[in-house]
Amino acid sequence: MKYVAFISHSNKDAKALHMVREHLESCGFACFASERDLMHNAGWQAQLVEAMDASDMLVYLHSRNANESAEVGREINYFADKCHRPILVYRLDDVAYNRDRVYYLQSINYIDSLSDPSEGLGQLAENVKHTLDGQSLLKQGGGAARSGRLFRKMLVPALAAIVLIVCGLGFHSWEKKKVRTLQEQGAGILSRVDGWLADEDSLEFVMPAIDEAEDVFGRSDGFLTVKAPDAPDFPEIREKSIQTMNEIRTRRINTVKALYEPMKYASRENGAASTGPIRANIEKIHVLDSLLGLPSDGDVEDILNRI
Repeated sequence: MKYVAFISHSNKDAKALHMVREHLESCGFACFASERDLMHNAGWQAQLVEAMDASDMLVYLHSRNANESAEVGREINYFADKCHRPILVYRLDDVAYNRDRVYYLQSINYIDSLSDPSEGLGQLAENVKHTLDGQSLLKQGGGAARSGRLFRKMLVPALAAIVLIVCGLGFHSWEKKKVRTLQEQGAGILSRVDGWLADEDSLEFVMPAIDEAEDVFGRSDGFLTVKAPDAPDFPEIREKSIQTMNEIRTRRINTVKALYEPMKYASRENGAASTGPIRANIEKIHVLDSLLGLPSDGDVEDILNRI
């Protein structure tokens, strides 16, 4: 069965889970929730994996209980490393993420249910819809979109905007200002990435931050409409899109090298933890290589052959 959302939760948060599941399903989004859909037999782990593989996104109900659940941590790690699809965070409690999941969740914008649960549920349903719409655009894009499925909230929307430029619709000054604001926000995130890459103790923040920069840059395209292919604004926007994709590609290459460096001197067991993030980054670099028409980076390919 195909699901829109796999709801990752603690069994101790049953009341909140029921509210979230019922609201999303009332909006037409099919959900998998283990407390209802899991058959508790010897193959329960395989059922969870199959459900995650069949889900468009993972909705994580963050709470003190979920924070302490090893199973929830495994679900988040599997979905991020293997499924390469979006993760949405719905906060039930104001607690920091445990270290086993901070790598994947630190830079994801969360939805807060603490002050107004009904408003939080509405925002969650909206985010689910927007995420689905974004995935729909990727699927319509042919070969690049199929590769783009490896992106988590990726840059393909940026190219979609460039395609719209060629097609010609209408572009307004307030939208252009919003686009530039988001592009500046993404550039600021990338500058922080450079600092973290220089600090070995901060490498855990690098990959989620690059993902966030891609997300911010992609959202800027939601404000783009187009009027004519020869309008003076369009070459500037196209140039910025290509420049940002190149910058993100460079950061990903540097991240792969920084993560691989300590593996050269570690035991197989100690080095294995970095293999998933390295492979995920390399997959995204390959997509960027294809979109930008660039040859594969030799150092990156060498690392891929060694891990």
